[in-house]
Amino acid sequence: MRSEKINWKLLLSITALVILVLRLDQVLALLKTFWGAISSLVFGAMLAFVINLIMRPIEDFLSKSHSKFILKSKRALALLLSLVIVILLLAALVWLVVPSLIEAGEVMVKVLPGYFSETETFFKKLFADNPQIVAYIETMDIDWEQVVKNFVHFTTTGVSNMLGSAVGMVGTVVTSIVNLIIVIIFAIYVLLDKQRFVRLYHRACNLWLKPETEQKITRALYIIYDSFSSFICGQCLEALILGSTCALGMFILKLPYPLMIGTLVGVINIIPMIGAYIGGAIGMFMVFTVSPWLSVVFLIYLCILQQFESNIIYPRVVGSQVGLPGIYVMITVVVGGSLAGVPGMFLGIPIMASIYKLARIHFENEEKKKEEKDHEKEVYE
Repeated sequence: MRSEKINWKLLLSITALVILVLRLDQVLALLKTFWGAISSLVFGAMLAFVINLIMRPIEDFLSKSHSKFILKSKRALALLLSLVIVILLLAALVWLVVPSLIEAGEVMVKVLPGYFSETETFFKKLFADNPQIVAYIETMDIDWEQVVKNFVHFTTTGVSNMLGSAVGMVGTVVTSIVNLIIVIIFAIYVLLDKQRFVRLYHRACNLWLKPETEQKITRALYIIYDSFSSFICGQCLEALILGSTCALGMFILKLPYPLMIGTLVGVINIIPMIGAYIGGAIGMFMVFTVSPWLSVVFLIYLCILQQFESNIIYPRVVGSQVGLPGIYVMITVVVGGSLAGVPGMFLGIPIMASIYKLARIHFENEEKKKEEKDHEKEVYE
């Protein structure tokens, strides 16, 4: 009697599914522990990916040099130049934003109490025919100046005092700093030895995969890389254009804090779809501390600019590079934001673009196969 061959793959899959269902809480705890162990390495790889977008063209440029020293150490020099560029960009952002924020905070302390008092006077005049409401407003007797000072004092000193007195929080801060150092060091190692990882990938594929399977996986990886790199470059370029246009328009309209607000609008606009509105809300509040009327002018100008950016700049700069139709962008932002917040919005678009491109290639191949089969049937008939 012949024994039937056991389908080990199916058996292992069913066993894993049963364990997952019966021990779901333990599996999730194990996954959480595993993520805590590798999260720094994952973030380091992500940082390396972003820096490599700057490093790669620099390395290609150095490859054209005739100097033996430059050719020998082109990767290290390209990495050093890339890190210097990133540090200078971060320093420029801090230099543009922080002084203006401090100045705006000082203005807020001086100006807002007067606005609150004027608002209270306005409501008293508005309800002058109703003595009960006026009496209620007068009984409130709020010292708005003291309220603003207490709020500013809490945000500047209260939080720092709580951080300084909480031992657990200090430990968290130290852990975060250590993790950040690990992320940066791992990113540097990845960038210096990136060719080693490529060779390791090809060796593993040659050992365990068929050539056709390796070709499909390599093509998919290239599509994913192209989608992410195009999306990041497009977002940065679009943010630069929007921030510069916003600052230039504010200079022309003589609105306060043009450099700071333009920088904020541009940087926060890296968040797809809603970034410009968040930056605009912060900018409107900053302008409001100087003049309520100018804040209305800024709001109108930003709405016009945002429409121009959404309908003309964004589709041309980002949409054309990523290759994802607008309806899919909207669906991805909504679903990704609901599932994972801002990271879901940011990472969802290139992930969806990769899936869209791979699915399109798959459908095109299937259609070609179907056409070939139909053609063979016609020939035989």
